[in-house]
Amino acid sequence: MELIYTNANYKELGILRNPTLDLEIGKYDVATNDFELSLDMELWDSSFTYGSLFYCEGTEYGGIVKRIKVDTANDKITFKGYTFRGLLQKEYVQPPNPTENAYLVLNCGANEALNTMIDERFDDLFVVDDIQDVSIKVDYSVRDINLLEACEKVLNTGGARLSITHKEDGRVHLKANLVKDLSDKIQYDKNYQLNMVVETADEQYNHILALGQGELTDRIRINLYKNAVGNWVEDESEAYYKGIYRKTYKYDDTSSETREKLMENVEKKIEELETTDSLDISFESDNAELFDIVSAKENVTGINFKQPIQQKILKINNDDVDISYGVGTEMLPRQKNETVINSIGTKYYNNLIQKPKINGVEIVGNLTTKDLGIDDSSVNLEYANENDIDNMFYGIKRS
Repeated sequence: MELIYTNANYKELGILRNPTLDLEIGKYDVATNDFELSLDMELWDSSFTYGSLFYCEGTEYGGIVKRIKVDTANDKITFKGYTFRGLLQKEYVQPPNPTENAYLVLNCGANEALNTMIDERFDDLFVVDDIQDVSIKVDYSVRDINLLEACEKVLNTGGARLSITHKEDGRVHLKANLVKDLSDKIQYDKNYQLNMVVETADEQYNHILALGQGELTDRIRINLYKNAVGNWVEDESEAYYKGIYRKTYKYDDTSSETREKLMENVEKKIEELETTDSLDISFESDNAELFDIVSAKENVTGINFKQPIQQKILKINNDDVDISYGVGTEMLPRQKNETVINSIGTKYYNNLIQKPKINGVEIVGNLTTKDLGIDDSSVNLEYANENDIDNMFYGIKRS
């Protein structure tokens, strides 16, 4: 993979020799969208400096230099900065004429929406392609949010993702492309030697105390309880979870002037509070893009997921190139780990008649395979019964 570099005026100068690169791109608030690039001092062209670009032509891989570190002891010079995607998250989208418009309303073609938000930023380094194309429609109202986050949220309403490519004209081209669902074609499990973290859902709230407007005895108050079939009811006698099993969330909404309005708002809040199982995996592939959907199955818990790709990490060490992808809602580890077995929720753990085991050793607290003196390949998880799995958490990271 050839990395082209420029001077601070974006004039192309040549190809970087024997670079070491660690670059990450991905979803806002998930990926760092930055890079670290090192060169031998003797191979460094001094025109490659603060404000210079580097890129792999025809791809998103690249960025702008913002920091330089010189290591004279090892004759190395290191450059750090933002990727092209990272530059987007340095800006915010505001409403036009904020005193008159509460939102920037985008109800149009996806590329037109991108062009409106980019709005000639970044000294014309960025350009949006196919502005007149209306094959992908979006509908979203933006107010004071990060530019990269805004691009993602706006395009999501049209089932699209942001495509970024540096091209031969020296500019970074942006375009909306439809998200591809590859889950029927690409499914990963432990046989792929993945790094995988599976977490069953945290214990959910089963009691909501909602408070609206008013003072003391005049304050609007609603109590909601989960019944035996998982529905929310106001009659406490129908509540299924009681005593130590009750988990209460206090919802304070002083803007609700009526009981009806408070009920409407608390229903929306309940949707936010509901949690589900989660899956984080990293894998290697060359036929998927950011936000495309792949599927994976973790065989211990049996959890099966369809998730969008949220991270992409490029590592170059001289001629060695490694590209990995991350799926999930949390940052993925960049180093190898032992298998980790966590048990949380002590009230569930203490109530289990038979404790879960690993290779016959009872799990108490947090253990690793290293603690138990066993090899990852010999891990054998045992549960008391299927219902216990719902009340325990096991994080599994395989090297």
